[in-house]
Amino acid sequence: MGGTRQGDRAEPVEKDAKTDVELENMILQRLVIGGVFVSVRPDAILGWRPTVVTAPRHMRNAQELADKIAAELRKKFTLKR
Repeated sequence: MGGTRQGDRAEPVEKDAKTDVELENMILQRLVIGGVFVSVRPDAILGWRPTVVTAPRHMRNAQELADKIAAELRKKFTLKR
């Protein structure tokens, strides 16, 4: 039989620590929306959270998009403190 033995556990994935500015830039690059400013702050539950501070009026879902991007980035990166 293939696979892992019962009781074996996968090693936790080591995440890279990034500064708030690095994470903000990663989110902005993936948003691809001009006129948006994102701030990243520590979060007790999630580790870190983005907040869309400014966005064009036509961009009503900028925060929702930033949250989705952050959820993906949190799998790889922690906030450097």
